[in-house]
Amino acid sequence: MASVNPANSRINAGSSEAELLGGLRIGDREAYREAMQRFGGAMLAAARSVAPRHAEDAVQEAWISVYGAIDKFEGRSGLKTWLVRITINKAYNYLRSQRKEVSLEGLESEHDPLTGAFIPGGKFGMQWGVQFQQWSDDTPDALLQAHVLQECLDHHMAELPEGQRLALTLKDIEGLSAQEICNTLAITPSNFRVLLHRARIRVFTMVSHYEETGEC
Repeated sequence: MASVNPANSRINAGSSEAELLGGLRIGDREAYREAMQRFGGAMLAAARSVAPRHAEDAVQEAWISVYGAIDKFEGRSGLKTWLVRITINKAYNYLRSQRKEVSLEGLESEHDPLTGAFIPGGKFGMQWGVQFQQWSDDTPDALLQAHVLQECLDHHMAELPEGQRLALTLKDIEGLSAQEICNTLAITPSNFRVLLHRARIRVFTMVSHYEETGEC
């Protein structure tokens, strides 16, 4: 693929995705620079969720792969989604190269945030032992804009067991399908559902506690 001189490029921050894709297909260096600017953050975040120590290397390898595979991109998904998936695969390759299996830590009862949350009683024989604080009309959207809450979310995401963190990041943040995640992480659908459920409960509990107390 020949590289186009940026001086002759018409790609800029205002270019549409179709225009950007066209530039990438002809090897326009300015198009690659703009794509890195637009999507590099999401790619790095995805890589960090899988292989934190090798995230930057994974992103670099992803771009090398993109250069050789861009002609095969059929547009069945958005460009960002495609780039993120390539990055996740590269990050996961690092885990495989180290013969490291994805930890399912978070499936065990000692990691279950719902342990002790229910007590006997109620219509169905069980009820919440502690009621969650109900979110007000300006949450969680308004709260998510707060710098303090963002730092708290980052802290709790980092503290999640690995399996829970990967399930939540890939599904709720990167938007991959359950099947894609199971294939990527080599886990069963039932394991994925348990990991995602427990991760969501942990984050829900944290946000509820934050609104009630103002503390992380």
